[in-house]
Amino acid sequence: MRKIIILALAAFMFTACANKNKGYVDRAVKNLEASLDYPKQLKIIATSKADSAFGNNYFTRDEMRGMLKVTGKVTDILKAKTNNLSDESKIDAYTANLMQRQMNAISDIQAMVYRNTPKGQWSGWKVKIDYECVDKNSVKYRAERWVFLDKKGEEVVKTFEIPLP
Repeated sequence: MRKIIILALAAFMFTACANKNKGYVDRAVKNLEASLDYPKQLKIIATSKADSAFGNNYFTRDEMRGMLKVTGKVTDILKAKTNNLSDESKIDAYTANLMQRQMNAISDIQAMVYRNTPKGQWSGWKVKIDYECVDKNSVKYRAERWVFLDKKGEEVVKTFEIPLP
């Protein structure tokens, strides 16, 4: 009898945590949709599970390493396409859009790296969403968006985005 109660309790706890996590991810996706020019064109590639956040600018070393790796690949693509950024004739709408999003992301990443924000108190949740969409100029793009939620997982506190190659 004791084993049955323990198994039932474990199943209940697992289901409750899974439902909360899904709610956080759903809230992050809704925030993403609200920020897009054409939300009906949104294609979610992948989402992470909600993870504990320790401030709005704190990322683990692995997360930062991943971001720097992605931005490095995007920079390499831009350099190759534009002859090391010296041939403006090769800058089409897609490339211009990618350059703008890349500059914004690198600026934000540099601020985080130079600020060297230490891990603070638990502040809520963060969810990563990889997605594809179309911008206001009908240019298709891919990006990775980080959404920070408050402790209750009800309000979006901050978003951060980097372009994907």
